Amino acid sequence: MASTELRAFSLAAAFLLTAVAGPAQAGPVLVYDATSGQVLFADDADQPWYPASLTKMMTAYVAFDAVKSGRVSESNKIVISPRANAQPKMRLGLGAGKEITFDEAIAAIIVKSANDIALALAEAVGGSEGAFVAEMNDTARRLGMHGTHFINPHGLPGEGQYTTARDMALLAQAIEHDFPQHMHFFSMTMAEVGKRMIATHNSILLRVDGGDGMKTGFTCSAGYNIVASATRNGRRMVAVVLGETSNAKRTIRAAALLDYGFRMREWKALFPAPVVESLPEGTYDRELVRTANLTTRYKDCVAPVPEVTASAKGDPAKAAVGPDGKPITTAAIAPEKTATPAKKAKPKGNRSAKVAGKHRSAKKRARDVEAGEQFTLASP
Repeated sequence: MASTELRAFSLAAAFLLTAVAGPAQAGPVLVYDATSGQVLFADDADQPWYPASLTKMMTAYVAFDAVKSGRVSESNKIVISPRANAQPKMRLGLGAGKEITFDEAIAAIIVKSANDIALALAEAVGGSEGAFVAEMNDTARRLGMHGTHFINPHGLPGEGQYTTARDMALLAQAIEHDFPQHMHFFSMTMAEVGKRMIATHNSILLRVDGGDGMKTGFTCSAGYNIVASATRNGRRMVAVVLGETSNAKRTIRAAALLDYGFRMREWKALFPAPVVESLPEGTYDRELVRTANLTTRYKDCVAPVPEVTASAKGDPAKAAVGPDGKPITTAAIAPEKTATPAKKAKPKGNRSAKVAGKHRSAKKRARDVEAGEQFTLASP
């Protein structure tokens, strides 16, 4: 991690340039110190962008707030309605009429990014999707997310749904500040929902030093989004990346921004710098950008650009170059963490052996998602 190659990579990280790989081009980024709130680097942080499944961070926030206010109990069962069950991928697919716990629902939307469970949770908490979405937008305004508007609780694309990197940073701050007891949901690599084991889509948790959260998102019109966090030596950094052109590049860019933040924090602290709340807004007309940019991107996107496996065409990051014209490498990305080999399964009937088997299967699926052409129009 301290190689010359890594240092060159880190210096170029904030200025990462990528080749166009479809309607959604590499977009806004931001990295901030979670302790002080100081913004260490930002580029187009106020530019409107599709949130995709980052929307589910707000869905979780509103659900947490409902529990805090006593409107909902964590012991309540979440019933999957026929309408929720009919939502497109990514979904859990338990079936209409099935029940899960509140904690299972939160895990499903954060770890699996399940659209069906997001809608079921919204219906349970808000009484209806419309009422819940109205609460999402009220909460966004209360948190100062003035460049954000939601039209559903899961992030499937549509006109009138948008956010900014700054606003996603504000939301990440609010979750950590207001609901620290629920932060573990954003660092889970696997979870059990009902009798199913689900695995994370967040490569930061699996491959980056200190990676501990938070949420990924993908649609064709949004590209590959992530709010990523890492903690090293008691200091936590949070990066927002919107509109990357592949899962691999999303991870590389987020990891580079986090590394940049850790390396530059002390030096940056010597100079006046805005915090997330006071980050200056862009000078462009956001409404014009939404109309001319997001609407066109949404209409032009019919299907996603397939994810190309590293084994098929080499490292996808080789298409990215820094300001010096040299290729950006994956040096900042550690090898994927692997679970400790499980002991040989005991005879039939041993539940612990069955659970261990489920965990190994879920881990394999997580690796398959990272490597293969698994992404659909609404996958995270």
